[in-house]
Amino acid sequence: MDLTVVHGYLVGIAIIGSWAIICFWSLALRFTRYEDTPTFWRAVSVAQILLVAQLVVGLVLLGMGRRPAGGGAFNVTFHLLYGFGFPLLVLFFGHKWARDGRYDPHAVFAVVGLVIFALTLRGFLVGIHGT
Repeated sequence: MDLTVVHGYLVGIAIIGSWAIICFWSLALRFTRYEDTPTFWRAVSVAQILLVAQLVVGLVLLGMGRRPAGGGAFNVTFHLLYGFGFPLLVLFFGHKWARDGRYDPHAVFAVVGLVIFALTLRGFLVGIHGT
């Protein structure tokens, strides 16, 4: 199987879907007021690991000379920012705010899941269609 297919469709779609699941799952936990949710936090960890794995595969593809659709510096930059850079910032602040105790951790990760879902979807679209 081509590494581009793995990066774009298999893992890419898994990441987009995993953050959508995190968003809805955390909303359900927030509204049902569950407190002990180790399975949920393991799912968050899996989604984060998928995100890092996707970055590694993407960097290997860049090293091989492969570029997102359109191939220009603009598309490469935005593909990387939407697919990893911005989600990394969202995760940093999401974890910080969830641990601070001022906000419900499930409510924070409902927003985190939604934002990362949207960012990775946009990164996917830039990758396959260009701008």
